[in-house]
Amino acid sequence: MVHLLETTSAKLALSVATIAGLAMCASPLTGVHGVESGLVLGVLLPPFIAAAAARMTVSRRRRGMPLPALDVVAFAVGMATVVVAAPLLLLFINTVRFRQCTPGLGLAFVVLGPVLGAYAAATLGALSAIVIPRPRLSTWVATLLPLLAIGTGLYRFWSTPAIFVYGLFAGWFPGTIYDEGTTVPIAYLTFRVGTVALLLGLTLLAARGLTPTEGRISPRRLLRTPLGSALALMLIAGAGVIHAEGEALGHRSSAEFIARELGTTIRGERCVVHAPREIRRGNLRRLVADCDFRVTQAEEILGVNQTQPVTAFFFRSADEKRRYMGAGRTYIAEPWRNEVYLQLGRWPHPVLFHEVVHVVAGNTAAGPFRVGGQLGGYLPDPSLIEGVAVAVAWNERDGLTPHQWAKAMVELELMPPLDAVFGLSFLGQPASNAYTISGSFIRYLLDEHGAGVIRDAYLHGDVAAAAGLPLDELERGYRAYLDTVEVPEEALALARVRFERVSIFSAVCPHLVARLRGQLGGDLAAGDAEAAIATCEELLAIDENDVATRARYAGALARAGRDDEAAAVLTRLGGDPPAPAPIIALGEEAVADAAWLAGDGDGAARRYGALILRPQTEGARRNLEVKMLAADAGPSADASRILDILVGADGVPADRAVAVHHDRELAVSRPDGLGAYLEARQLMASGRYDLALPRIREAGDRGLATRLLRREHQRMLGATLVAVGDLAEARRIFEAIRDGAGEDTGDRVQANDWLARLDYLSRTRTAYAGR
Repeated sequence: MVHLLETTSAKLALSVATIAGLAMCASPLTGVHGVESGLVLGVLLPPFIAAAAARMTVSRRRRGMPLPALDVVAFAVGMATVVVAAPLLLLFINTVRFRQCTPGLGLAFVVLGPVLGAYAAATLGALSAIVIPRPRLSTWVATLLPLLAIGTGLYRFWSTPAIFVYGLFAGWFPGTIYDEGTTVPIAYLTFRVGTVALLLGLTLLAARGLTPTEGRISPRRLLRTPLGSALALMLIAGAGVIHAEGEALGHRSSAEFIARELGTTIRGERCVVHAPREIRRGNLRRLVADCDFRVTQAEEILGVNQTQPVTAFFFRSADEKRRYMGAGRTYIAEPWRNEVYLQLGRWPHPVLFHEVVHVVAGNTAAGPFRVGGQLGGYLPDPSLIEGVAVAVAWNERDGLTPHQWAKAMVELELMPPLDAVFGLSFLGQPASNAYTISGSFIRYLLDEHGAGVIRDAYLHGDVAAAAGLPLDELERGYRAYLDTVEVPEEALALARVRFERVSIFSAVCPHLVARLRGQLGGDLAAGDAEAAIATCEELLAIDENDVATRARYAGALARAGRDDEAAAVLTRLGGDPPAPAPIIALGEEAVADAAWLAGDGDGAARRYGALILRPQTEGARRNLEVKMLAADAGPSADASRILDILVGADGVPADRAVAVHHDRELAVSRPDGLGAYLEARQLMASGRYDLALPRIREAGDRGLATRLLRREHQRMLGATLVAVGDLAEARRIFEAIRDGAGEDTGDRVQANDWLARLDYLSRTRTAYAGR
């Protein structure tokens, strides 16, 4: 091993690798073998390893030693093995501090990433020094090859929709830190097949065709071993084919490729929308018209002009979006390309405005990525980027605005100082907390100081300089404003659930936890109680304080008939300290569902009735009301229908077609409008607003039993009227909702947004109507 490190360059590479390993050990995210640690080493080490391999080969030449390609490459690969082994060994030892939940997957990431990247750097570095006899030039060429590969990856990131990057040396950059459920994609394996084929082909070709003394190509040497030479050329050609088929294999992407795969394109006044070919034309028109509206709305608020059309890609699912551009559950905008990427959702799309704001705000930014930040946009500031989007696309969540959520954080003593949120510190905060605080603060600045301050801050990356006040003085004013914000008492319990989380950089096993949570969702959706129990136990073995999983565990145990164990889990949730009230309610509702499924309607109704008084989102409370109405009525056909719709007669909720059948039967058998109301919800979810409108009107005429159902009915009526083009009646509905909101800020914000949309539609004579 000493001979492998005989050059200064090799010693330098080992030192850099060791220091990097020690630095990564500080964070749970990078402190074990995994995609993040693999990426760091894959980017950092190859230039040093390539240079060291070249210098080792130069040293052999200076000493008059022959340069047989196989021997030289093998020696360089041995050196690379020692260098890359140092940080990997440190990370392995660090598992004593930070748990390695997926050792096999972690090992796969480091083998596919930094190990193969180091071998590629060593191979090409050694071959460069063999072929190029000038020592300095060969060293520079070897060093620049990994740097050029990184530059190529950055260019692809900038010039295509794909936020993922596959690189010869660095391996795989998945694109976003917020998609936690990362595993090894098939595309990574096929990419690395091409890498191995290229390296073996070049090494074999060099061994067969280069003279060992001069390092020159000798056709005679190639002809002496035709089979070996042919094999080398076949390997190189195979690598070339894999590269040429990169789009089909998922190694890279393009806007044209994605548009073809989605299948449908429609152009509006301000937007171009690419969507799945099977989407109904009426739904497609609504998407593009809403995108047009959001562009105009963002321009008016920020005081900028979006000169280029915004291109919006709507994918069928998060998995399809991840495959084609790299982000799964995370919604993405690329302001420098005037593009946004979302999966289809309910209409109006809940995240479209936020992503459009990113693009429109780019008109006031500098730099190649057109995002807020310092150094002319070359140092992005995520707090400004996301804060401006939240502030402009101002909306309610679970009935509360970002100001109200921020006030709840203050009440719970979870609000950090602003200097712990702004700048790159944003990434050290849990995502929900960081988005809420930055968005609330930027909205405060927008209202108090005007859009000009926001534009200046976005351009230069300095909020204090833009406002002309020190950050601590701005923070005092902001907190004084939050003191005036009213927050319902029960919102504090909801805020505890939302904000008492850790940053992904501090989370233990975030990728495994994300995958298991997805698996648990599938278990519950399939009604497989035993599988759900096993998955919950795996999650709780990772984090016994995961109260949301413990609540679902109680429900799964109850569905499996293990009532005593379910009761014990609920008792633990309510222990000292108790879990947040909405989490306890989640567990108790799951147990009540199990009781109803088992035929204990009276017991389920009592539980539902008690839960309605607990802190809940409005949607959760509304579902509880419907369940209670059905369970309380005792065994009946109506109760069985509602049970099948909301819980599932066999633990699996009815699909949409069966649900509509049940809804029709309910409309016949019940005197109130519940059946028509539930059917309308199904039709709206399918985008058939023309069919939903008569059912909504029928529900209103026949009456609904609770205040929350009546409130939701009015929102449904207003949205459906907009969708079918009856703007005058829709305006009356939303004006009534706004004027009757009282202290309900969320309802007022939502109604005002609809009224702004109606103003735009009336002004531009845009038609939403159609199937």
